[in-house]
Amino acid sequence: MENNISGLEKAIEKSPVDKVIAKVKEMINSGTLKPGDRLPAERKFAVELGFGRTAVREALHKLEFYGIIKTLPQSGSIINGLDISTLDGLISDVLTLQNYDFFSLVETRFVLEVNVIRLCAIRATDSDIRAIEQAHDDFVKHFNTTERVSKDFAFHRAIAEGSHNPVFKAMLLIIIPDIMTIYQRDRVCSLDPAMIDEHAQLLACIKSKNSKKAANLMEKHLKGVVDFAKSKIPEY
Repeated sequence: MENNISGLEKAIEKSPVDKVIAKVKEMINSGTLKPGDRLPAERKFAVELGFGRTAVREALHKLEFYGIIKTLPQSGSIINGLDISTLDGLISDVLTLQNYDFFSLVETRFVLEVNVIRLCAIRATDSDIRAIEQAHDDFVKHFNTTERVSKDFAFHRAIAEGSHNPVFKAMLLIIIPDIMTIYQRDRVCSLDPAMIDEHAQLLACIKSKNSKKAANLMEKHLKGVVDFAKSKIPEY
């Protein structure tokens, strides 16, 4: 019984990232931050909130992924132009998401993305394809920078948009920020130039509407990280 209670207390305890997100939520609800407001620079914001820059950076990545904030080139991050009740609901959803083990997250991502790209190859509009092309270009541009992981996921998110299945997209939005945090912490994504070519091949399949080949390539593309996650489980 004691172990169960201590486990529950651990599950309830908020991480520094969640505490930063909760603080942003509080600032929005109090009117300190409003839709359209620009956030302070990361270093200054960390000092104002009383948290480390790493926690603030991860929290902002998570808020951006969910569309709560957006980052404009050379202009910093701003609160998205949504009404207060919508912002409050979105942030509440982010804060109540559970933390799952790495393998479960990656395995779920694998199943979702293989099917997402299959649908994307069938349903993507010209506008969707342009967005995926732009995401690919951004990934290539930032490949040798600290933004590589976030740009990688932005490419996959653009594919999810092109699937026109809001449930698949929502499920990916739930799991990918936590995967991204683990990737960055454990440096899972290597600087393998083959990743650029793999993304280009995925894009080519979508443009040619070859759904079967797209799904097969996505399986191969994600196999490495699935194997890595599997190797972290003792029974494997």
